[in-house]
Amino acid sequence: MLSSFFSKSKPINYIAVALYMALLFGIAHYKRGFNVNSSDVFLTVLSFFIYILPMLVLNFVAKKNDLINKGTFTILLYAFLTAMLPRSLISFQVLLSNMLVLMALQNISYIRNEKNIKAKVFNASICIALASLAYFWSIGFLVLVFFGVFFFEPKNYRNWIIPFIGIITVYVFANCITLILYDSFFSLRSHIKPFSFSFQGYLAKDHLFSVGILIICIVFFFSIYLIKFGRKAAKTKPIARIVIMYLILAIGVGVIAPEKSTSELFFITPPLALIGTTYLEMDYHLFAKEINIWVFICLPFILVFI
Repeated sequence: MLSSFFSKSKPINYIAVALYMALLFGIAHYKRGFNVNSSDVFLTVLSFFIYILPMLVLNFVAKKNDLINKGTFTILLYAFLTAMLPRSLISFQVLLSNMLVLMALQNISYIRNEKNIKAKVFNASICIALASLAYFWSIGFLVLVFFGVFFFEPKNYRNWIIPFIGIITVYVFANCITLILYDSFFSLRSHIKPFSFSFQGYLAKDHLFSVGILIICIVFFFSIYLIKFGRKAAKTKPIARIVIMYLILAIGVGVIAPEKSTSELFFITPPLALIGTTYLEMDYHLFAKEINIWVFICLPFILVFI
């Protein structure tokens, strides 16, 4: 049974989820149309790599911080949620930015170990700044770094300054690259994207279906998570609060994104997968859990026919 299968953490679980993600990644690119040339093949392979890698990073962060049990429900939910946003699977910029934000979360979670705190804050800030080069509005996730400092090491004032140093470092690095390649300075003004509160783009049938499922998952999973939050161990509550803030910021990025093509909602999937795991790990009727998992696995394939 699938519930029993994903309640374990074995190599076969990761292989199965990776194959599932590969199938839906392939379908998304097939629907878009694929040109067989060296540059397109290389970019597609690289896109797949940065699509799969966050699954492992997310699972590592979850288990390292005791946010989940020993199963692999989190990566299953991540695969399902990302597959519900096929437009994001063909956006290299969004996939790259999402991976960098998750790497920042990983560094933030290390702050609580009280070892090399300044380096972890700096690394997290660098990751967020690099993510913003790929997708500008991911700069908002810099708030997570400050939350990490607030929860784990707020008394040292240097920790509050380091994120800005990280941003400046990436800006200087970007200028060096553009000077070498284009003989010009990095234009911050042209890089900053406008924001928009127009949601007309979501009215297309496939977009409406994806957004509707995502909203249902957010409301349901988040409600369960808040109910169960009080039972979490005291040492896990700070990182659990950071996950909640992660979700709120990701929703904010989706709301203000200038182009509503559903790819901007991709940032919601990692924190929502962590939050939704609480529901799948609950003790309730085994048959109902089995049905839930089958629905999660099969639902993305409906988008193929829309």
